[in-house]
Amino acid sequence: MKFIKNDSKIYICDIGASPCDPTDHIENLLINTDSFLYGFEPNEEEFNKLEITDKKKFFKKAIGDGSNQLLNICRYPGWTSFLEPDEDYVKKFHNFENNSKIIKQIPMKTERLDEINFEKEIDFFKIDVQGFESIIIENGLNKISDALVVQLELSPVPIYKKEKSMSYVSNLMEKLNFNLNMFHKINTKAFKPMIIANKTTIGLHTIFQLDCVFVRNFNEIEKLDQDKLKKLILIMFYSFKSYDFVDYLINKLDKVSNSNFIKEYRNLISTLKLTKRY
Repeated sequence: MKFIKNDSKIYICDIGASPCDPTDHIENLLINTDSFLYGFEPNEEEFNKLEITDKKKFFKKAIGDGSNQLLNICRYPGWTSFLEPDEDYVKKFHNFENNSKIIKQIPMKTERLDEINFEKEIDFFKIDVQGFESIIIENGLNKISDALVVQLELSPVPIYKKEKSMSYVSNLMEKLNFNLNMFHKINTKAFKPMIIANKTTIGLHTIFQLDCVFVRNFNEIEKLDQDKLKKLILIMFYSFKSYDFVDYLINKLDKVSNSNFIKEYRNLISTLKLTKRY
């Protein structure tokens, strides 16, 4: 979508940047736009795997509430968290009882998101911190409220002890004038002992985790200037393929900029294969 270019750099913040979970959607945004990413990963072993480029800068810092915490390093790094896995729940599913075992604990000081000095305000937050999302949001209200898009990994049933409910976190985001726009990923799992297609990693209907994409609510979108509208359009197009929402946003952009991008956009969309996710 080269006919729309952001007037200023898109700033991305990835909290929980471990490469154990690929972020191709963020890479796509970095490749196709003038963007820059700040990443935070407290697990030293995972931090050392991160690749620094001219578009990425990483910090071995823990984001939280400013208190001292124990980082629970789990057998599979994707389970590592400042919270302890809820063994009674996760053992109902294949593989998780072993993968979520805590193998060591590392004491560390956390830092509040609102006290981190970024070069510019962040446009797009991805926060994947294994049940610790609510703590980061509560201590980053100012930074998050300036964003256009916030991606959160949430669980309909908490998988960590003391993890706040999905409805609690969603309510926090609504108070910051965000609405849930879409799910980037829907992670389903099968209860033991059922196995689907001879693979323990495949689920049927039971939702285990969701990558929730929150965007500014429509009242806030009405107030966006051309630059922010362009950034929101590019994030939702390149990272999330939210083509109908992008169409709506481009119509808004055309009205405020006296342009006709919508014609070029719809010509482009006619060449793409559109698939319904859920």
